[in-house]
Amino acid sequence: MTKTFVSMANNDLLSRTISYLRFPLMVGVVFIHFNTDAVNPDAVNPNWLHYITSLFSYVLSAVCVPLFFFFSGFLFFYHSNFNADTYKKKLKSRIRTLLIPYILWNIIALINAAIRLLPCLAKLFPNAYKRRIDYSLSAILNTFWNNQDGMIILPKEDIINTTGGSIFPADVPMWYIRDLMIVIICAPILYWLIKKMSFYFIIALGLVWYIAAPLGLGYLYQLIFALLFFSWGAFYSIKQIDFTTLFQKLFFVPILYATIVLLDLLTEGKPYNWYIHSAGIILGMISAISITVTLLERGKIKINSFLVNASFFLFALHVLFMKELGKAIYTLIHIDSPYYLMFLYFFVPIATIFICLGLYKVLRKHFPRCIAVLTGGR
Repeated sequence: MTKTFVSMANNDLLSRTISYLRFPLMVGVVFIHFNTDAVNPDAVNPNWLHYITSLFSYVLSAVCVPLFFFFSGFLFFYHSNFNADTYKKKLKSRIRTLLIPYILWNIIALINAAIRLLPCLAKLFPNAYKRRIDYSLSAILNTFWNNQDGMIILPKEDIINTTGGSIFPADVPMWYIRDLMIVIICAPILYWLIKKMSFYFIIALGLVWYIAAPLGLGYLYQLIFALLFFSWGAFYSIKQIDFTTLFQKLFFVPILYATIVLLDLLTEGKPYNWYIHSAGIILGMISAISITVTLLERGKIKINSFLVNASFFLFALHVLFMKELGKAIYTLIHIDSPYYLMFLYFFVPIATIFICLGLYKVLRKHFPRCIAVLTGGR
């Protein structure tokens, strides 16, 4: 494999590719956390609506979190001679960029959940009476690890369905930050393995990830997921390979990915769908980077610095109110129509994004220090 790596300062295209993709990927994360069941769980939707929602919330969006891990792995080892001193400095910086925002946003999520218990809001949150608060130390700690055993015991309808025993903190998307911090702690081991085994380590980890999903490994599988995609990105940084140039040469992959997307949709629910879906994740990641690089080179797309900077705020905030927004709109304008549900499926996430962006703009203008802490200085 030819090394085509240059420094970030000189390789403007590599830097712009990572920056540009942050916001579109975050939009994908928003769609992951919303579906028509959020507004009307009893609706019997036609197949065409199911295919549309699955396309955006299950298939296409499946590349978003893996790409975030991929970029995190690449940037963690980027442009530095990795040693004990470098590792200590990086850990120290991650306290500000990861740990502090992680704690604060989960506290905000806990407060958000507690507000719904207020008697004056009983009509807005009719299921609140089913909740109770557990003040034990284990419940407090679980709020930051596995919120299903956290301080506020949720009714079943408010518990997010998980796959394979995945667990989430109070602010659900923050599982990514939690697992990223764990993987970063393992960075010296990953660095050594990549140095010794090169891409064979990524292949071995990928095979474990690919075949282990049906085995019911619970959180262990969730951690393997994080380790794989972080390590994949780290590989290109450690080995000094420009992945944008490499992926752009794989011009056939987007075409192959389109085929996999169709197969993924048509086989959803089948026992073998996971293997098609997983292959689509790998091909989709390469396609997203390849297409973005090409469009940036040709000047077809440009980076919006505001959207890039606002991405983390959108990531942390959206799930705290999006479901309630959808329910409120559906309650106010109740139409029993699959076309209306399709409208809500797109409208609610888009409205959520605009609300988050607007709030971010206001906070950044009037409370810049506050927003800096909440976003880790991003």
